[in-house]
Amino acid sequence: MLDDWPLIRVGVAKVLSDEDVRVVREVADGAAALAAVRTHTPDMLVVGGHEGGQADITRQAMAAVNGLRCLVLVPSGEERDLRLVLLAGARAVLPRTVAPEELRDAVQRVMAGDHVVSPSLLPRMFDSSYGNGNGSTVPPPGSPVLTSREREIVRLLGAGRSNAEIAEALFVSAATVKTHLAHVYEKLGVRSRYDALGRAVALGLLD
Repeated sequence: MLDDWPLIRVGVAKVLSDEDVRVVREVADGAAALAAVRTHTPDMLVVGGHEGGQADITRQAMAAVNGLRCLVLVPSGEERDLRLVLLAGARAVLPRTVAPEELRDAVQRVMAGDHVVSPSLLPRMFDSSYGNGNGSTVPPPGSPVLTSREREIVRLLGAGRSNAEIAEALFVSAATVKTHLAHVYEKLGVRSRYDALGRAVALGLLD
């Protein structure tokens, strides 16, 4: 667990222990977090607020331990880094002010192999003023183009909806959703739902 506020570390550790997740280290800086990851090879790293970039720590930690799941707690005012964190490979992105219940649910889903983006962060991610990570609201030249329905489906992916739930929300069949997702994967050059979300957000395709 990485966070420069001791109280945050204590709170997160309590939620994790309630889920029978053993916390092997609590640290306040990125260097100590990377050292702990290499020493203990944990299943999960919670990346909270600290002096360095969360995307960099996530990328380095995942490179150090194969199969490491990173859950990132984004401090208020740093939502601009969401796309970078997603591209770095974070399995879950939540606000640092997350309620225990939402954190507990995210931990369960991540450990089960899912990917989670907090619904409270989605409006900011899809706000046209947010840009595409390079200060522009215009996708880079040559970026793939998603249809309005494909963008809608990817947004629902970010809310953690299953194919059946997306189908119900859009009044279409689950088979139709699966077909749309196959087109999205092909356009974005990805193989998973989460990678599709991260790639689309990073390229500014959902603004």
